[in-house]
Amino acid sequence: MIAGVEPDASPSRTPDDLLLFELGRRVLRRDVERVAAFVEGLHAGTRHLDQRRHAVFADLVEELCDDLVGELGFEDALVWPLLEHHAPGALPYPSLRQEGAALVALVAEARRSTRSVNADRARRPAAVATSDDHRRLRGLATAWRQLADALGAFFAASTGPVVETVHARVPAGDWRRVLDVVRESLPDARSAGARVIELATPQEVERLRGQLGPRPLAGWERHGRRLRARQDDVFGRS
Repeated sequence: MIAGVEPDASPSRTPDDLLLFELGRRVLRRDVERVAAFVEGLHAGTRHLDQRRHAVFADLVEELCDDLVGELGFEDALVWPLLEHHAPGALPYPSLRQEGAALVALVAEARRSTRSVNADRARRPAAVATSDDHRRLRGLATAWRQLADALGAFFAASTGPVVETVHARVPAGDWRRVLDVVRESLPDARSAGARVIELATPQEVERLRGQLGPRPLAGWERHGRRLRARQDDVFGRS
């Protein structure tokens, strides 16, 4: 237990209450690392994309950047204020906010760099790339590696303490209201859910089914097949 944090007297939460939060972070970390490794391969010449697949890659990256900004914004606007209210002093909230803002800036740079390289590819294929094209591709690989490393470190350091603090101090109803806001505000709940289902273990899928019911998961699974086809087109089968 976190020092100085006493359990509240409301009905206790189950692990399923935080499953979407944990899975959402896990998905983002996986997807950012996958893009970082892929663009490093593009820079090294070990991975290749034709102009059609570059367009698919561009769409996937835009969706990922939107999801990253959405997750970090959700934490800044809802999670940290909620925890500060119920567990003041339990976590280094100013540092968490600063790290979140720094990550948003890294996302913006990775997005800008990706758009620049994709514009190059729309004008000319890699076979006739200029020295400026290669310089921008090197910048792309650097931007995504910096983002992947920083995001991974932030999530690794903060997920456990956040989960422990929510379990110990946040009333179950308050946390579920936060999750309701997130679900209602997702730009494409099917896409977000499909990515969660893709990464969840069979046991976690069953826990989600028990929490959300069968209908949302059926839609997520159908959408997931289309999403995987787009991902496989770019990254190859994993």
